[in-house]
Amino acid sequence: MPEILKFANYEVAVIRSKRRKSAAIKVDLDGVSVRVPENLPLSDIRSLVAEKSHWVETKLKTAAQKRQAVEAAAKQSAQLGQGSPVLYQGRQLRLKLKEAEQTRIYQQAEELIVEAPGAMAGEPDQLRAIVEQWLYARAVEELHLCVTVYKQRVGASPSRIEVKSYKARWGSCKPDQSIQLNWRLIHAPMHIMDYVVVHELCHLLEMNHSPRFWSEVERVDAQYRMKRRWLQDNGWQLNF
Repeated sequence: MPEILKFANYEVAVIRSKRRKSAAIKVDLDGVSVRVPENLPLSDIRSLVAEKSHWVETKLKTAAQKRQAVEAAAKQSAQLGQGSPVLYQGRQLRLKLKEAEQTRIYQQAEELIVEAPGAMAGEPDQLRAIVEQWLYARAVEELHLCVTVYKQRVGASPSRIEVKSYKARWGSCKPDQSIQLNWRLIHAPMHIMDYVVVHELCHLLEMNHSPRFWSEVERVDAQYRMKRRWLQDNGWQLNF
């Protein structure tokens, strides 16, 4: 369990690491944490956080606004119906429900059309499941295609690709040379999905975040810093 530092308006989880050389404060939707070298005294950590108190409180206000937006989006998603927006590859598709004998779902221009008996009237949970299944299937298709394209450019091929659901990460790379990718990347613009795929493929060459790793990323994607920043600022919106 992490140590907890209590301040007037917030608490800070202290996460110690043998590998870390310096301290880093993080504020996100889950709260405030500080990653520090293993033996840094708690009094020094408290002083460090106190010096950044104004910055932390500003970030917490922004996080609170984001949290409200996420909750509103979740409520909207749970009440899907005619005309509801569905975020797909960086743009909003409008949900269109049509009466039909058989159930099917497909994209047409800027609409996501669901044909079903009774047009899914009064069945929001079933409608949500159908839309989520469609989004997941598109994510699997697009992410595999993306890996096929970029593994040639990176010069590394994964042993396996898994498309999963993560809350706090967009991808990961395991020692067995497999990569895992978050299906919610289907909500992001394509160039953001490209960046995450390149990032994980480069881990097959460098299993760390050293300068050599970032050099490999930049070799393939010169604009990776902009894309990484976009994901840090907007990733919280990529939900369904």
